[in-house]
Amino acid sequence: MDKRFVDKRWNMAEYAYQNVPLYRDKLREMGASWQEVAGRDEWNKLPVIEKNQIVKHADNLISEKYVADVAMERLIHTHTSGSTGTFLDVYWNKEDLHHSLLPLWVDRWKKAGIHARDRLCQFNTTLANDKVYEISGNTMVVSKDRLSPLYLEDTYRKIREFEPKWMILHPSMAFFLMEHARKMELPVLESLRYVELTGEMAWEGLRVELESSWGCVVNMHYGTMEVQSIGYEEGGRYRLYEQTTYVEVLDDEGKEVGEGESGNIYVTSLHNRVMPFVRYGIGDVGRIQSERKEEKWHRYLMLEKARKNDRIRLKEGESISADVLLKPVEMVNGYYQNVIYQFQAVQKSVSQMELFIVMDDEFGREKFMQLYKDVIQTTVVGDMDFTFTFSNCIRPQYNTGKIKWFVNEME
Repeated sequence: MDKRFVDKRWNMAEYAYQNVPLYRDKLREMGASWQEVAGRDEWNKLPVIEKNQIVKHADNLISEKYVADVAMERLIHTHTSGSTGTFLDVYWNKEDLHHSLLPLWVDRWKKAGIHARDRLCQFNTTLANDKVYEISGNTMVVSKDRLSPLYLEDTYRKIREFEPKWMILHPSMAFFLMEHARKMELPVLESLRYVELTGEMAWEGLRVELESSWGCVVNMHYGTMEVQSIGYEEGGRYRLYEQTTYVEVLDDEGKEVGEGESGNIYVTSLHNRVMPFVRYGIGDVGRIQSERKEEKWHRYLMLEKARKNDRIRLKEGESISADVLLKPVEMVNGYYQNVIYQFQAVQKSVSQMELFIVMDDEFGREKFMQLYKDVIQTTVVGDMDFTFTFSNCIRPQYNTGKIKWFVNEME
C-alpha cells in the first residue's frame, strides 16, 4: 500500500479515536491511550467493529464535530439497504462524499464516457407515498417492489420515456428486467450507454448477456453506503480504490490472513469524518492478491460470498426480488426512527414466509405486526401467510459465520 494512504489510514484512525465516543470506549476497554497505540505502529492491534455491534448505538459512531450538523439536518443522510439483515443510518458531509466517489467517477468516464450530469435510473426498496417512481433533476428512482410481472410493462415504459444514459442496479434485478422485457417483447432502451451492477455477486456470463441484449457497456462496482467506493471490476476481480478505502482480509479471530487466502472483509474509510468506519466488517468473504502493472503495485479483491441475490418464488412459477419484504421495515424505520435493528425472512413455501425481528423493546410487537401486514398486503406477496418471531439477536449461520437477511428454504 502506498505510504500516502498508510498515513491517511492512521490519520483517520487517530481522528476517530479522539472524536468519536465508540472508539474512545474501545480505548478504555484496551486500557491504553491513543499515543500508546499509535506509537507501537501496529495497525492489526486496533479492534475491529461489526455492524450488529453498533446498530443499537449508531449515534456513538458520529463524530462530536458533526453532532450539530446531524441535528440540524445539514448532512447527506442515507442508510444501508438491509442486505445483511441489519439496518444502519449513515451520514456524510458533501465534500467527503465527493472525494470518496472521485475514482469511481473517473472509471465510469473511462469505461463508458459517463458524466455526473447524465441521466441516471436507479432503484430503491421503497418510495414515499407508495410511488412507483420519482424524478429529481437528472435522476429517476424506481421502487423495486414494482418490478414484478404485474407492474413491469408500465414501469418499463416510464423508464424508456425518461431516456436514461445509465443505470445502477443489482445483478438479479438486471437479469429480471432483461428476461421479462424479452418475454413481453418490449422495445430496447435506446438511450442506455452504461449499466453498473452492484450490491450482489453477478454470476458468470451475465455481463456478456446484458451487453448483447441491451447494447451497452456493463461493469461491476463494489461498495457500501458506509465507505462508498471499494473497488471496480477488472478481469473478473475488483481493482481496489486504495485512495478511498483501506481493505483487509481477516480470519475469524480477527488476524490478517496471508496473500491470496480467504477471510472476512474489513474496511476503513479514508474520507468519512462524520461517521468514521475503522476496521469495519461488511459481512463479505474474499481474498486479496497483489500484482505489479506498469511499474506500480495494485491490489485486487476476489469475492467469494457477497450479499445475497435470492428471489421469492411465487405460486405461478414466477419469482420477484426479495427486496419487497424490506419495504414495510423501511417504512416503519422511517416513521419511527429506526426501531427495527435486525430483520430476516425465511421462505418456507410459495405461500409461507417466516419473519425474524430484533426491535426496540419500547415499540409494541403487535403494532409492528399490524403495520407490516398493512403494507405487505399491497404488494404482490400480500396473500402469503406471514409468521413473526421476535428475539434479542439474529445469529449468524453456523457454517459461514454470517447473517443472510433472506433465506429461501425451497432451493
